[in-house]
Amino acid sequence: MNRVIKIAALLALPSVAWAAHVSETMELDKGWNAIYLESTPTNAACAEFFAGAPVTRVASYQSDAYSDTRQIADDGTTIDQKPISYYVWIPDDDAASTMSAIEGGCVYMVYATNVWSKSFFGVPCAPRQTYRATSGETGFMNLVGVSTEPDALMPVKSYFGEGPFGTASGVAYKIGGTKPSAPTFLSLAIASSSKVQGGRAYALTAAKDGEWPGVIGVQGSGVDFGSKANYASIRVQNCGVTNHTFKFTMVRSDDYEATGEELPPISRQLPRVDAFSAKQYTNVEESVEWTVELAPEEGTDLAFSIDRSKLVDGREYGAILVIEDTGASGMRVRLPITAEAAPESAEEAKFPVGLWGGYIQLEAVSRLDDTNQIPVTAGGTLKMSVMMHVAENGDVKLLQRVAAGIDTNGTPRLFRELESVPPEVENARRFSTVMMSIDNPVVEKTSGTFGECLVFDWTVAERASDNPFRHAWHPDHDGKKADYKGLAPSGDDLANYAGIVKPELWSITNRMEFSWRENNDPHGDANFEWTPSEKTAGFVTWTVSGLTAKEPITSFGVFVLQRAIKAANLED
Repeated sequence: MNRVIKIAALLALPSVAWAAHVSETMELDKGWNAIYLESTPTNAACAEFFAGAPVTRVASYQSDAYSDTRQIADDGTTIDQKPISYYVWIPDDDAASTMSAIEGGCVYMVYATNVWSKSFFGVPCAPRQTYRATSGETGFMNLVGVSTEPDALMPVKSYFGEGPFGTASGVAYKIGGTKPSAPTFLSLAIASSSKVQGGRAYALTAAKDGEWPGVIGVQGSGVDFGSKANYASIRVQNCGVTNHTFKFTMVRSDDYEATGEELPPISRQLPRVDAFSAKQYTNVEESVEWTVELAPEEGTDLAFSIDRSKLVDGREYGAILVIEDTGASGMRVRLPITAEAAPESAEEAKFPVGLWGGYIQLEAVSRLDDTNQIPVTAGGTLKMSVMMHVAENGDVKLLQRVAAGIDTNGTPRLFRELESVPPEVENARRFSTVMMSIDNPVVEKTSGTFGECLVFDWTVAERASDNPFRHAWHPDHDGKKADYKGLAPSGDDLANYAGIVKPELWSITNRMEFSWRENNDPHGDANFEWTPSEKTAGFVTWTVSGLTAKEPITSFGVFVLQRAIKAANLED
């Protein structure tokens, strides 16, 4: 892709329109100017950006021009290609111009016939710089930008001293001059006390080939959640030769007052304590700082998550991640944080819609002689799986089993039975729990709301296939009288229990209550909110009647649920 096409494609990117902008000012002196552009302007076309400017030539330096300069001929020999070190734009001369737009993270050589200044909004970019060894070269030096606070003056050694030039023998040159034919170079020895300025670029010698963006290296163009992702990450590396502490901050887009966009509701993943602990997250609030100390060549992965339940359909969100070296270099990198709240589809159902799976763990049980149902600690814990589905209208179903699969459109789908899965759903699997009767695969909620409290009631009929009182092949559990002919009276009538012919089978009623309220207090506030892992927990009470002729048995414990499949519908 040539430069003209590449930049035309850049202008078409939707991120340019998002509110993840920084403010930047380009200031030109009369004559030659070496400019480092930190961001891609929202009006990046050269003719538009430089409209009315006293500019006769703009050249974009291609630092990676020498990294791939050979081609294979038809006869198998290699041909050296002359690299294109600069793309140029000349006002009103399309034939001579090889560049149509400017972009951030690059160095520009600009000749101005007078002083000129322009402030603009742009999408920030991480610096990118490829070096070429200058030993043995004639008339060649690397052009390198300085990414710091605007107009900050940093010692040459502090900013460039850890690069691939050598701290003692390397040389930096300030670029200037007023002759249109060629710029002039003023030597700034790296070991000297000379200073370089943020937003400017300098010519440097290099002892070896390689890439070096500065002490802050970034893998990734920003934190981009797009319209579907819940997670996004970048990697930051210490590219220096000494330990560095980097400071991270999330701030509003500089054009917030104009756009009114709010900060995206994101969290960042905290460093894991060990390989077994669950990932922990913390909310990223505006201007809250955190630091990471890195040894030379050491990197850190910054993982972020976004709460899409708080996004408004059709809205675009943007913010800026600022990375600063707290050491002597003063280097600063700004990156966009972007997200779009696209209309939700079936496979991207809004939180908390979808299938939730997890477990209940019962730890206490009521005494049979205790009519007040006061729990006592059990001799052990009883753990079993549990599943429920939350629909878009708030209906909740407790599930004994469910079938799940992905259709040919890539959409996750849920079905009540494996037998009802259509052919277009591939590799469908069934999930089940022993907690409920197989004759009751779906139990509608009796009352309540997911995230506050829920009540489910279901009955295992006296002649259900999995009634614990029944044994299909045992003569004493066939539901008949002692003469093995007629059916015994229904077990649901307690009067039969005192009769001459005692019932064999009894129905068993179940009530399961889930509570997200602190300490299971029915009057307390619900403790439920979105988490990056989409996991939630609370208290559970399970009351079973019919196992004894006396009071019911009530078990107490906790539950843990995690959203497993974001499917809005449970299909028949």
